[in-house]
Amino acid sequence: MLRSLTIALLALAGLAAALVVGNLARHTAFWFADEEVTIPAGDFTLAGTFLAPDGSPPYPAVLMLHGSGPERRGDPGTHATANALLRNGLAVLMYDKRGTGASGGSFDEALYADFIDDALAALDYLVSRADVDPSGIGLHTVSESGWFGPEIAVRDGRVAFLFTKVGCPLSWIETVAWEARNDYVADGVPASEVDRLVDLAQRRWSYVIDAAADPALASGARRDALNREIAALRPSVPCALDAITPSLPDWDAGYYRSLAADWSYDPRPWLEGLEIPQYYTYGGRDVNVPTEDCVAYLDALVARTGRDITVQVFPEAGHSLFHWTGLLQQGFVPGYLDAVGRWSAEQAAVRE
Repeated sequence: MLRSLTIALLALAGLAAALVVGNLARHTAFWFADEEVTIPAGDFTLAGTFLAPDGSPPYPAVLMLHGSGPERRGDPGTHATANALLRNGLAVLMYDKRGTGASGGSFDEALYADFIDDALAALDYLVSRADVDPSGIGLHTVSESGWFGPEIAVRDGRVAFLFTKVGCPLSWIETVAWEARNDYVADGVPASEVDRLVDLAQRRWSYVIDAAADPALASGARRDALNREIAALRPSVPCALDAITPSLPDWDAGYYRSLAADWSYDPRPWLEGLEIPQYYTYGGRDVNVPTEDCVAYLDALVARTGRDITVQVFPEAGHSLFHWTGLLQQGFVPGYLDAVGRWSAEQAAVRE
């Protein structure tokens, strides 16, 4: 009896696993025409894939950008999102980040400004294609690229709509400080010490930004005081030895400028000038992006300007928007891919 029950349970587990794998494959395998392409980007090329939907060209199209890290175009989440767009009649262009996969360039030396330039080059490529409708081009950003999606759209001037997955409309410092706070709490740092660590981190970042603009700060009282505080704090707070470097980075004008270029990034000036339709999705349990603060800023922007901005929060989802209840459907929290495809198609149709 026990043996039969065990066999039955194993069979059920195997069936459930097969359903999960089958459904994920259904959403991540491409069932549309795909074309390997190269995108000129300065003195190197980006390796990409152009996917065409059913129907006749020219197609509206979406350029898909990346989250942080050395991301390529082949991850399952990107494929599932691309398929949602393709099923709704939009072409898709995706590419490997510079210095990853088959793309040229250096990932390790890249700044946000470089990723922005790459996206602008990819938009130029899209517009150059005879099978793409240049009036129906959208941008899909994820996490890190959500920061600079508004800048790309404003600078390019041809982006008709912007869909952002867990992208933060606040500054780098505000966002990373919030993420660091969650990391400290997860690492078991006492609540009484978390504020000290976060405050010190913010002042370290601010010092680097200020010193990059004013080399006179490369030495002096402010730098010395921060280094003394770092030296005192590291051995006294759990996890600080791993979380905080022993001192501020050695002074090097070029290195400080490169750090400051990213650490000082703030998308809000670009958002103020972005008048195209926008859609933002967030997870209620995100520990990387401050969902409540993001929603509050966007709601205030809409109230102040009347912009066409939709905000959707999936309360049970984290930063990836993956969710176990979605595994039998699409891997993402139910409703996310539907929103991506439906809303993007609606925006493209307005411009046909």
